[in-house]
Amino acid sequence: MPLIAEQRRKKISATLSQEMIKRVTEYQKDAGLASFSAALEELLWRQMMEEKAREYYSSMSDEEREEQRAWTQFATEQFFKVNREE
Repeated sequence: MPLIAEQRRKKISATLSQEMIKRVTEYQKDAGLASFSAALEELLWRQMMEEKAREYYSSMSDEEREEQRAWTQFATEQFFKVNREE
């Protein structure tokens, strides 16, 4: 029985440049994905998530950005303290 996500998929046809086909095929191989469609879908999802992240960070106030920067710095320092090789 197909997964629910697979049941909702719709087959489409698209015309892509040779360069785009080459890049998606390389990504498919590098990521170990089973199909060209899976690679293309993953790349599109990544693009959408990057856009959402950009929207989120661009909507922050200067104060929120500074707080985020401070937490990032703190977390990075803690990571290196805990994982320091002696």
